[in-house]
Amino acid sequence: MKVLLLFFTDPRRAFSSSVAALAAVVREAGHEAIALEIYRKFRIDHVAAHIEALKPDVIGVSSMTRDWPGASALLLALDRNRSGDGDGDGESAPRPFVVVGGYHASLAPQDVAGCAAVDAVCIGEGERPLRTLLGRLAAGDRALPTGPGLWVRRPGGWTDPVPPADPVPDIASLPRWDYDVFGEVSQIIDDGINTFGPLADGFLPTRAGRGCPFTCAYCSAPRWGKLQDFASRDKRNARPVAHLCEELADLRDRYAPEGFEFWDEHFPLDLAWLRELAEEYPRRVGLPFKVEMHPSAASRERLALLAKAGCVLFHCGIEAGDESFRRDVLNRRTPDAKLQQVFDDCRELGLETSASLMTMLPGETRTHTRSTTDLLHRLRPGSFMWSTYHPLPGTVLGDAAVARWPSPARETFDDYDEVQTLTPPLVDANERSETFFELGQLQTQLVQIAAKRVDATHAELVGEGTPRRRARPVEIPMPKRPAPAGLAALLGLAAPNAELTGARAGLVSFEQGVLRVEIDHPLVAGADPWEVRIAPLDGSRHFIEAAKVGLSYRGREAPTELLETLRSMAAALGDVGIEQLRGALD
Repeated sequence: MKVLLLFFTDPRRAFSSSVAALAAVVREAGHEAIALEIYRKFRIDHVAAHIEALKPDVIGVSSMTRDWPGASALLLALDRNRSGDGDGDGESAPRPFVVVGGYHASLAPQDVAGCAAVDAVCIGEGERPLRTLLGRLAAGDRALPTGPGLWVRRPGGWTDPVPPADPVPDIASLPRWDYDVFGEVSQIIDDGINTFGPLADGFLPTRAGRGCPFTCAYCSAPRWGKLQDFASRDKRNARPVAHLCEELADLRDRYAPEGFEFWDEHFPLDLAWLRELAEEYPRRVGLPFKVEMHPSAASRERLALLAKAGCVLFHCGIEAGDESFRRDVLNRRTPDAKLQQVFDDCRELGLETSASLMTMLPGETRTHTRSTTDLLHRLRPGSFMWSTYHPLPGTVLGDAAVARWPSPARETFDDYDEVQTLTPPLVDANERSETFFELGQLQTQLVQIAAKRVDATHAELVGEGTPRRRARPVEIPMPKRPAPAGLAALLGLAAPNAELTGARAGLVSFEQGVLRVEIDHPLVAGADPWEVRIAPLDGSRHFIEAAKVGLSYRGREAPTELLETLRSMAAALGDVGIEQLRGALD
């Protein structure tokens, strides 16, 4: 059978640890595995046509919560297309069996089951349920029983109760990840698929264990741990050190990575395990590696053992700068003094540092976001990454915030109505923009510092002069400001045209390659202005197109007057590109 495994990315990254694990199961069972990366800016109809051309027998979807509106829209589009694919005598094309797994399917299975195109939902770890599923389908049996880890739609619907997760397997008994399913591995490594640190480098993702012992209020890991009963496992199902080192040595010899980056939910904590790693890894593998660990667990002894083993970068989440907010809202109980000690210890031990944080958290104020920037300046990580909070099912914060999850997406995978949260951040649009600008500016400074250091100290090159280590592309989000006259002229929103249409440019901002323009119009006098988004044509959803950019409006329908304004703007833009518009902001 041909098994198509879908995964979603933003930014682009041609690798998924979930798909790597499942593709190994597919191939071990004797079937063909195909991995398909879906960037969230892609058009749904284009991806659906590509999938139809592949003619898979089974479609497996690995979906996070933010990906599900787009994934469900894609599956429904495939179903609609098949219903019209008859050969003239009323028969439709064979229908692939569709199974959905991942965090959202495991923690909100009823939401996934609400998609009419889904045949089965995988609950928890998916390797063994997928193997069982493929065995039955290969034998011609589509009337699968619901069992541990696999909830199956019956002819009468989802009549079986949601099953428990499959008992977590011994991780050492599972097949090794399949890296080759993503294409030429050496090219993927050179493209930079690593997560931690300011540089895109040649580190290869891997995993030492599963599970996390902490109970952060925003995170799915505690609920996942309960599903899989990780709480009773002192080592969180860590692989034996000898087993891990044997595989990493093979990967070193086969793919020649620069090092390894561990994508565990939490790196193993057991001191005996770490002591063994510190002795065996340098001898048997010898490449540098990076890890992620909760700062409360980062004792000086553990950090010293990691450094001895060959760790070169330590990553941890700081999440928010206000200590009371971290403790009371996020259930992150690491005090500022401990965070400072961890980062100081890392510097003394020669470990580079990386941090992650969130903003726009429930109840967060502008004072809170400033404290986050202040904490970053005090801790002095070598780099950091930040994200906007998104509520997740099965979490303390998510269950308190969301009455229902979004409906399927529309034209692109990221084009859906955002979650209507009951616990929003306490910042206005300008404060949000200021926060993003401050974080983006600091992030860029750290990346530039790292890039200069690499240019000065790393002479190794790959291929015809292409540096294997290079700075990550980071864009500083531009805070809202009044539209400059030059930009308004390019958009056709300056006099005399504005006097004819009634539309004028208000505040503008630039973020993630998109120009956002607030349009003041007599129709919305006294109300919020329209927000028009202008982006390159490739991969974006647009109402109106100019030669090089498209114009869109957030929402299901645009008023007639707004569409007329968009057409007028498109005509004025002509062949102006996004870079020229960005330049007009300066």
